[in-house]
Amino acid sequence: MKIGFLLHKSPEHQDVHTVKRLAEGFADMGHDVSIFLMEDGVYNVVVNTSPRKLSAGFDSLIAKGVKIALCTYTAEIRGLSQPDLFDGVDFHSQYDLSKLVNECDRFLSFL
Repeated sequence: MKIGFLLHKSPEHQDVHTVKRLAEGFADMGHDVSIFLMEDGVYNVVVNTSPRKLSAGFDSLIAKGVKIALCTYTAEIRGLSQPDLFDGVDFHSQYDLSKLVNECDRFLSFL
């Protein structure tokens, strides 16, 4: 089964923890999982080397095969570019989001 998530929340929000745990669970069960990040959700994949960092742990999801994309427009207006992000994160458009929604068996939105 193909499962997609849309996440708008930054790392300190409870919805981020919920999406991470659901995505881990679905990936562990062998499902094809994708997460599309928009607005402050793009901060979940920023590399942060601070010892007191706030991290969503999305790098571990990438290691499990979860596909993570972020909205190009909302990342650009926040000053983010590819070197700021974990390896394996791709930039995509709203058109790509609409294709993801259409292709998924289940799509969960966390606005």
